[in-house]
Amino acid sequence: MDILVIAEKKIKADAFLQALKEKGVHAKYLRVSKITLVSKHKETLIKALGKELPLYDAVFIYVRPTLAQFIEPLLEELTNQGIYCNAKKGAYYIALNEPYQFVTLAIEGIPAPRTISSASAKHIEKLSKKIYYPLLAKSFINKKPQQALIVNNSRELNIFIKSIKTEIEGFILREFIQGDTISCVVIGRKVFAIKRKHFDGEVAEISKGTCYKPTENEEKIAISAAHACKLDIARVDLVKGKVVKVEPSFPLEEFDNICSDNLEECVAHFLIEKAEQHESKRKTTYDFLGIKKLLSKTILARFFK
Repeated sequence: MDILVIAEKKIKADAFLQALKEKGVHAKYLRVSKITLVSKHKETLIKALGKELPLYDAVFIYVRPTLAQFIEPLLEELTNQGIYCNAKKGAYYIALNEPYQFVTLAIEGIPAPRTISSASAKHIEKLSKKIYYPLLAKSFINKKPQQALIVNNSRELNIFIKSIKTEIEGFILREFIQGDTISCVVIGRKVFAIKRKHFDGEVAEISKGTCYKPTENEEKIAISAAHACKLDIARVDLVKGKVVKVEPSFPLEEFDNICSDNLEECVAHFLIEKAEQHESKRKTTYDFLGIKKLLSKTILARFFK
């Protein structure tokens, strides 16, 4: 069984690699910047340092959403090759694009703050009358938040819009829910959580949170939100039972320290389970005829690892 961990730096992957190796799995790390995608005729090849990437039983991608433009074609190729990955096609586009993420959650019926988005400042003012204050107002350029402010009435929203001097590609208005934030890590069907206190308009950093046992309903919402955003492993933040954030990566060290759990071991167990499923699928009934061995010497070898 072979599992690949893709991260931006080896230090980010080390804990997962160690957990996999302790379970007797052949695990390899690959820095995301070393990967290239080469399109040739009607085929796309995944290469690392110029060499074609071997087929793996499972791939764990642990990188920031801002790398979506590169990660998404990689996810598509992994899907085409039938390799399990913790993120599905579209996951990183959803994570990168906040307005799109809340639309996705709404379509899937996941509890989330009511959200309105528009590319027009004038239009967003009119739409603001359809939801209640206070609101979290954000402006975006290239899907990246530029300014964010809690506004309590239409006058404050007006001031916020007029204060923006640069060209903006979009606005988002989201119902602002005051309360403690429950930051969850979803790993398959398991949920680990940290409670972050809300005080005087600010929410405590994760490192200052406390271990929290989520309710059955909170677990169900967190898992559903992760899956709706095409992620099997994700961070999901909840406030009063509503989803306010979904991301493909999470602060491992903080969760391990506060929750006194070994999340990397849970991730390793989950990946091994998925790898075993993949391994059993690629065993063909033709093996006993020796056809697989013959094909291994041809151009088709890459499909019969």
